[in-house]
Amino acid sequence: MSLNPPSSGDACLSIVHSLMCHRQGGENESFAKRAIESLVKKLKEKKDELDSLITAITTNGAHPSKCVTIQRTLDGRLQVAGRKGFPHVIYARLWRWPDLHKNELKHVKFCQFAFDLKYDNVCVNPYHYERVVSPGIGLSLQNTGLSLHNTGKESSVRKPHDPHKMHAVRFLLIFIY
Repeated sequence: MSLNPPSSGDACLSIVHSLMCHRQGGENESFAKRAIESLVKKLKEKKDELDSLITAITTNGAHPSKCVTIQRTLDGRLQVAGRKGFPHVIYARLWRWPDLHKNELKHVKFCQFAFDLKYDNVCVNPYHYERVVSPGIGLSLQNTGLSLHNTGKESSVRKPHDPHKMHAVRFLLIFIY
């Protein structure tokens, strides 16, 4: 097997296989494969964008890449394997953050077709988005007594000593995830 990533000129199956090797988990293999196959087929006629996607994914965003666009649907969502979701979120979950929630993405400044710009085409390059924590979640956690400590190398969570607050933390974490 070659160590070189595929290019837009390669067969769809080869490209899909390579991109599958870079997924982060979270979604089952069948869903991931169908989502990637769907994207590769949509990009087959846009060779520069497909090459940009391959570069972004196979280098984990180490090299700058262009927007990778698909047509926006009427409701803004993409259907894959009977499930609907926002396209930029689906692909960001596949290749970057498996536990991502739909409101945790913000586009980077250089992305010209970001989802929230509401253009006819939507950028699904996962390296054109940053993950942000919702301010509402942070404020809710403050009231529970749960605290986050960052030592520079790792972060740890300290639980409150009050059992009533601990119950609130469990409820909040269940609600969030």
